[in-house]
Amino acid sequence: MNDLELWRRLRGGDQKALKEVYDMCSGNLANYAKKFTQDTELIEDAIHDLFVFIWQKKENLNDTDSIIKYLCVSLRREIIRRVSKTLNVTSFENAENNDFEFSLSVEDMIIQNETNESNKLKLKEAFKELSNRQREAIYLKYYEEMSYDQICEVMEINYQSVRNLISKGIIVLKKVIGLVILLISVLIW
Repeated sequence: MNDLELWRRLRGGDQKALKEVYDMCSGNLANYAKKFTQDTELIEDAIHDLFVFIWQKKENLNDTDSIIKYLCVSLRREIIRRVSKTLNVTSFENAENNDFEFSLSVEDMIIQNETNESNKLKLKEAFKELSNRQREAIYLKYYEEMSYDQICEVMEINYQSVRNLISKGIIVLKKVIGLVILLISVLIW
């Protein structure tokens, strides 16, 4: 079943569809939220509240052909709102500029594929050279496998900005870890 059909079932009041969406997306949403905060209680509450909100407002939701994109956009806003509230940040932009903690799961993939320790360390260090927004865009593109258009919606920036973030991020990665290691890492993705 495709996302549009599943979403329509949920919107129609099918509790099994809600459970399917939750089972399908909750792990990815938690991983995504960890890029903004390590507060697991805040993350769990935000995800829970997101699904409660979706169920309560199901009749008013728009169709989507990418459930994970839709949920990432909503969760991102909620996490930023909650983090800014706890940090007493006065503007959305200030909250948005908080560190996008990026313990990229590519590292996990690299470990699973048992590449040598040197390459793992280089990759981890290379990601520290990226800006928060570059890390987020690269995460969404290569880990969540979102299209550029979907990333635009999640990050609430225009298409060219997404392309620039990703391409400049890859240039930084190439400089730091070298083309060969980067190619290996991308192939593992």
